[in-house]
Amino acid sequence: MSGVRAFVVAAGLFAVTGRAPGQEATSEEMNHDFVFDLSGHARQEIYDRTMRWIANNLRAPKAVIQSEDPETGSIIANGVTTMTAEGDSVPAGLAFHLSVDVREGKERVRFLDLQTSRGPDEGWDRIPVEGAWHRGAQKRFLLLARNLNEYLKMKGEP
Repeated sequence: MSGVRAFVVAAGLFAVTGRAPGQEATSEEMNHDFVFDLSGHARQEIYDRTMRWIANNLRAPKAVIQSEDPETGSIIANGVTTMTAEGDSVPAGLAFHLSVDVREGKERVRFLDLQTSRGPDEGWDRIPVEGAWHRGAQKRFLLLARNLNEYLKMKGEP
């Protein structure tokens, strides 16, 4: 690719994403937000069920509640699960921070600070904002969010 052509491509990428090629994503670009409409559910019920869901679904050693405040409806936790990069067949570890804000009849869940690792001796690497790893993480978060939403909407005691 000629120098002028490469510059035009890089300038176009910067104009679309606000980042130069290879530049690390901002924390805002790495957020994965989900808002659940839980009409008819009390804030305390949503909060308690969310705490149970975290305990049952994020069982890895790094899945630790960092802070919880039932009064404000805020939960911050570390989570570790597995994922597969899009187009790959080898599972990898996926670490993240989970931020939850509970209100009367609704909840906002955010997955932040995404990192991946191929194995215990590989270390953790930040997931870029674009590409196969990011799309694989997005798919995993969508599944987790759907699971949490279904759990919260269940009738009776789960």
